[in-house]
Amino acid sequence: PEQCVLAVTERLWLGRADRAAQRVRDHGLPSGALDRWVAECARIRAERLSDPAHRDCNIPRHSWDVVAMVLARGGSRGVPRKALRRVGGRALVERAVDVCRAVPEVRRVVINTDCPDIAAAARHAGADVPFLRPAELGGDRVSPFDPWMFAQMWMLLVERRVPDFLLTVSATHPFVDPVEIPRALDRLTAANRPALHTVARLPSASLDFLTLRDGVPAPLPGPAHDARPRRGQGPHGGERFLQCGAFSLESHRPRYRIEPWLRPDMTVPPAPDGNPVAHVIPAAQGLDVDEPWDLAAARLLENSSVNFPPCGPGDIAAHCPATRPESPEPESTASPLHCPRSHGRLACVVLLPPEGPEPPPDGTAPAPETPYLCLEGVPAPCRTVDTVLRALNAPDADRDHRSAMPVFVAGQGVMARAVATRYGLPLLPPPRVPACRAAAREWPVPLFRRADLAEGTAFPGHPVLAGHDVLYVDGRAALLDAATLRAFLASALAPGNESGGKPAAPDEPCLPPRAVCSVSPAPAHPAHLKRVDTAGEVVSVPGIPARRQDLPPVWSRDGALTLVRAARRRATPGDRDTGPETLPYDAVPIGRAQGMLVNSRLDAARGMALAAYLTERPAPSDAHRPVEHAATHPARKERPA
Repeated sequence: PEQCVLAVTERLWLGRADRAAQRVRDHGLPSGALDRWVAECARIRAERLSDPAHRDCNIPRHSWDVVAMVLARGGSRGVPRKALRRVGGRALVERAVDVCRAVPEVRRVVINTDCPDIAAAARHAGADVPFLRPAELGGDRVSPFDPWMFAQMWMLLVERRVPDFLLTVSATHPFVDPVEIPRALDRLTAANRPALHTVARLPSASLDFLTLRDGVPAPLPGPAHDARPRRGQGPHGGERFLQCGAFSLESHRPRYRIEPWLRPDMTVPPAPDGNPVAHVIPAAQGLDVDEPWDLAAARLLENSSVNFPPCGPGDIAAHCPATRPESPEPESTASPLHCPRSHGRLACVVLLPPEGPEPPPDGTAPAPETPYLCLEGVPAPCRTVDTVLRALNAPDADRDHRSAMPVFVAGQGVMARAVATRYGLPLLPPPRVPACRAAAREWPVPLFRRADLAEGTAFPGHPVLAGHDVLYVDGRAALLDAATLRAFLASALAPGNESGGKPAAPDEPCLPPRAVCSVSPAPAHPAHLKRVDTAGEVVSVPGIPARRQDLPPVWSRDGALTLVRAARRRATPGDRDTGPETLPYDAVPIGRAQGMLVNSRLDAARGMALAAYLTERPAPSDAHRPVEHAATHPARKERPA
C-alpha cells in the first residue's frame, strides 16, 4: 500500500508522472491501475465535500473531525534520531503526541515517520502509526512537503477519510502550548481561509544583516534580504516574524469560490482564496531543535526558572566582583590614557538596559522578559562588567589598554545604581537615542552615522566622554569573554582601520573615522523572516530555498561591542553618509555566542548552550563556520565566567 500511495502522490502533487507510472510497472501492474487510483481519490473527495451534512452551518464544533499528524524523520543530520532525544524526561516525539492529545478537537493522532524506533515510541505515547514512510521520502534532500502530501493521500486512498481539519505538528518544537492550537483553529475558521501557518516572534536578534567576503563587510543585496521594518503593513506595524513550522492547519471543509469579476459588485467581499493566514506564537514556542546546541538549549529552558532566575539589587550587592584595574587618580578626576593608535583617549562604557521594558502600545505582543537574570549563579550585568575588567587587567593585554582606561556604567534605575556602586564605577545617564532610531529597536547603541560622530560622541548625555575614543559594551552581552573583547580592540585600533578620517580634498575638513561594530553569525536568517499584512496573510518572498543548508552564511550587527572614534574636526552640513553599496561602519567578526544579547530566558539558554558547544567541540574544517574567524580563535580557549 505504501508504494501505491507513493505513486499517486507523485502523479497528483509532486509532478513526477513518468516516475509514478514506472513505479507501477515495476510492481507488475498495468499503467491503467494508476489512473484508476487517481480517479478513486477524486471520487472520495467529491463525495465528502458535496455532502450537505459537511457544510459549515451543519457541523457543530464538538463534531469537527480534526486529525493531528506529527512529522518525525529518523534520518536527521544535525541531531541524529532527534525525535527520540529527551527533553524534560520525555522524547520529543512523545511531547508532540501529548500536545496533540491535549487538544479537545483532535480525534486522532497519526505519526508520519520512516523509523521503526520512533514509531514504537509514538505508539507507547498513544498515537497511531498506520504506515511507515517509504525510503524515497526519508532522505536528507527530500522536501517536507512530500511526506506531508503522502500522509494525506494515504488517508484518502487507503482509509477513505477526508477530515475537516488536518493539524500538522512538528516533533522538533518541544515547547508548543496546546492552548495555541484551539486559538489557531478559531482564527482559521473566522478568516474563511484554506490554511493557517505559524510564525514566531523574534528573540533579541539584530535585523542589520550583512555579508563578509574576504573580511570586507557589505550589505545584503536584493529584496529577499530586506529586513528593515516598514510602516503600514498590517496590525503589527511592519514587525518581522520568524518562519516557524511548529504547527499548521489545513481546512478540508467545503468552500465557495467567487470569481474575480464578481467581487467588485459584492457589498462584503469574501477573503481571497488560497492564501494562508498567519498565527503568531511566542518566541520560546518557536524553538526548533535543529542543531546540538538547540537540544541543549531546550533542556536548559525546560527548567528556566531554576537555571535562569531573575536577579535584583541584593544579588548584585552579594556578588564578588572581579579585580578592577588600579587607577592613579580618583574616578571623578582620572583622565583616560592617551592611546597612540587612536585619534583620542580611550574609555569604556557599559550600557545597561532599562529595568522594566514597556509593553507595546497596541497590546498585540507581550512585554519581553527583563534581561536581569542570573546565569550560573552570577547576575548577567555582573558577568559583563567582570569580563570588561578582566580584559583590561589581563597580564597579556596591551599596556595602552590597561590600568589607566576608565570604565563607566551608563543607565538609570536601581539596577544600574547597584552595579555602579558594587564595582565603584561612575554612573552616567543613559544615552539619548533619536526617536526615529529608538523605534527601530537600536537601543542602547544605535547605528552611528557621520553626523552623529561630528561632535566627538554620539551621546550628548555623556559630555565627560567628548573627544575620546569610546568602547561601548552592551550590558546584555553576558556571554562575552575577555579574549574576544581584547581581540576586538586590537582589530578595531589596528593601523589602517581609519576609513573616513582623511579629507577628500585639501580644502575640505576631516571627517571622523567610522564606528567599528562587532558582527556575528545571524541567529535568524533574513530569508526566514516573514511579514504579516493587513489581511493577516504571511508575506513571503519567492525563490527562497526551503532547506537551511541551501542558504548562504549571513552575519548581523549584534550590538555587543561598538567603538566610537573621536572626531578631529567638525563636519560640515554637506557631509553625506556612505552609499548603499557600503556599510556606515567597519565590522569586526566575533563568535555567535559572544555576540548574543541576553534579553530573556530563551536568549540565555541559547547562548549558554552555544558557548558550551563551541568550547568543547574541536575546530571544524568548514571555513564558513563562525568560530573559524581569527578574532574568535582565542575565545574558544576560554569558557565564559
